Amino acid sequence: MVSTGQILEYLHGIDLPKDKAGLVKYAQSKNAPKDVLDILNRLPDQQFGNAAEITHAIGQIE
Repeated sequence: MVSTGQILEYLHGIDLPKDKAGLVKYAQSKNAPKDVLDILNRLPDQQFGNAAEITHAIGQIE
């Protein structure tokens, strides 16, 4: 299983806020592996304004 830290590595440098689709698209552009993309796709459909919000949402699904 992939860690939250590993997921955030693939989002490093992203301009926030972004919605779930924006996070997935950015991670894809960074060649994130399938397990990272799978978790990002399970995030709620909302805007994420900072890394803490992303971390919290990931924690809710793992």
